[in-house]
Amino acid sequence: MNKLKFLAMAISIGIIVTGCSSNESASNKEVQKQESKRDKESVKVTDKKAQAPKDQGDYEVWYEGEADRKGKLITVKGQTNLIPESNLLIVMDSVEDTLIGGTDKVQVKDDGTFETELKIPKSSEGLIEVKIKFDPHTDNQPIKDHYGENGEKLKGPFIRLNEESEMQRNITLLTLEIPQDESNASAKIEKPEWDKPEDYGSPTVRIDEPDIQKDDKYLYIEGKSNLLEGTRLKGSLDIPNYIVSGLADVADVNPDGSYKLVIEKPSSINKLKDIKEYEVVLNVDPSFSQWKSNLETYGVNGEKFLGDYVVDRNGKKEIEKRLSISE
Repeated sequence: MNKLKFLAMAISIGIIVTGCSSNESASNKEVQKQESKRDKESVKVTDKKAQAPKDQGDYEVWYEGEADRKGKLITVKGQTNLIPESNLLIVMDSVEDTLIGGTDKVQVKDDGTFETELKIPKSSEGLIEVKIKFDPHTDNQPIKDHYGENGEKLKGPFIRLNEESEMQRNITLLTLEIPQDESNASAKIEKPEWDKPEDYGSPTVRIDEPDIQKDDKYLYIEGKSNLLEGTRLKGSLDIPNYIVSGLADVADVNPDGSYKLVIEKPSSINKLKDIKEYEVVLNVDPSFSQWKSNLETYGVNGEKFLGDYVVDRNGKKEIEKRLSISE
């Protein structure tokens, strides 16, 4: 009898121990499960293609974005509806000197965005121009197939004509101006608005009185004309009793005959700091890197030029308009 009692007690103890062990095991698994849950974090997944512009790949191209300068670093970023992997050439230049190495090429991403950073040389001062250019002709074959070998399918206000090797092409081109005389500066990409005049392209050249603004360092000259797009217009300063170089700028005329020039003031040069009166000379010289297609209208030697601004120089005709400036 004692043996039976002992055996029963042993079995009961075994059941109790096993039950406890089983309960402890279940409890440990629950703790491990909860700890595992705490260790995991949600991963944010972004479908860049889903964020792409709805009109991505349309032939009417647009851009938005800005260029920001902090110190000697310019960050250019924006978005466009160009197809992914389109190559953008981003060029930085200075109004006052030539910058070396201020060029970068970036590809448009799946969501249409693009971004790059440009370093301004320590020695560079003054106004910086950042140009963003897209040329299908120099891009990869899938890009050429989409927009045309010479960009002939491109449309919209961002489109500009370009002529190299006597072949006219469509490109996109925009220019942003960023001063360096401020601690920080930025320039937004804005949609251009062209207003082509009725006499656009006439050999009787018209150059309206421009709007001229100035600050401590520059003259900002914005004007309208009926000159053909791409005509190279030079603006320079004529200072009595002085021969100067470098105080000049060159602009390729816009699609509506408008132009903009930025020229350093005489006061930027120490020996000219007291000059108060001078002239701005606007000039179109047929021999100065003009497009062949434009010379068909104006003449290789400017012989077809007509109007009040025609001047004859050694048998060659040029366009010249003089503007008097008083400081």
